[in-house]
Amino acid sequence: MPRWLTLVAVLLFCLPGLPAQAQDRHLAITEFYFYPAEAPRFNKLKGYAWPEVKQLNALVRAELSGFDGEERVNVFLVIRDAEDEDDVIKKEKLKFFLPAGEHDMVFADVLHTDEFFDEHAFIATVEVDMGGVKPVYDEITFDITGPEAPDVEILDMTIVPTAADPGAGYSPGDGFEVNALIEIQDNKSALEPTIILFAAMDEDLYLVDPDLNYQPYETHWDMYPLGYTEGVFAVRAKGRLPYYFADAYAFNHDWRVYVIVDFGPGEETMDYVADSLWDHNNGEQRISDDLQYRLIELDRAYEWDVRRMRGGRPETERFWDEDD
Repeated sequence: MPRWLTLVAVLLFCLPGLPAQAQDRHLAITEFYFYPAEAPRFNKLKGYAWPEVKQLNALVRAELSGFDGEERVNVFLVIRDAEDEDDVIKKEKLKFFLPAGEHDMVFADVLHTDEFFDEHAFIATVEVDMGGVKPVYDEITFDITGPEAPDVEILDMTIVPTAADPGAGYSPGDGFEVNALIEIQDNKSALEPTIILFAAMDEDLYLVDPDLNYQPYETHWDMYPLGYTEGVFAVRAKGRLPYYFADAYAFNHDWRVYVIVDFGPGEETMDYVADSLWDHNNGEQRISDDLQYRLIELDRAYEWDVRRMRGGRPETERFWDEDD
């Protein structure tokens, strides 16, 4: 081999930061568990119950070696519902600059046990990432037992026409007002529910049923964060019926408005009130194959009148007769 080639080979071998040297780097997760923030000596448990445990931290212990100085280390935490792994409960990221050695990296106050009702199982996945070496992963499962679900009751629901002659009933394109009275009691959690109003023509329920996981449009529903954990609440909103129908040749079209009190997956209370409209001009002029033209329109949630009632539960007939 020519002498100059030998010198190049020696120089290349001695240069720092090349892949051959990077292969000496080492990254490993040696511990990963959750523990009560109030009592860190109790760790590696598989279950945590409210009110004994109120907050959870997550600890990731990692071993780093094969470099001088400090390196940037990223830690990613994802917590999912064990029964529905597509339901991501929490995602967090931490960033550190660390020397070689063993290090504890803590996600503080990552979960509150009073944000879940009854018993829930979770899957937690952690990824640790450092330059010059492949990311490493670990995964654990654990349970949280939170407080009991609150008592939720939809006390009253009505639909009233907004036309000048309310006694004439409903026709295509008519406006209406929906009123609901909701009571929430014995909520020991920190959760504040969301109120959902959802309207649908009966003939299109197979496409827009509120129990479906996906709604193709938003015209016919909206949601309102309540901002309270307990109380009696009055909800009032307006909407408009469609001009086009799936069953265009029918004179009569049934429709309904749902009220849903949603505390999260598996914890919702639902009821609906129904009515019908009469179409004197049915036929070809009422045909539309496009679902969005057959949807009931509801006002957006910021236009709703949502009030927390004082003095407890009112008498519903007297309450709805008030002109306010």
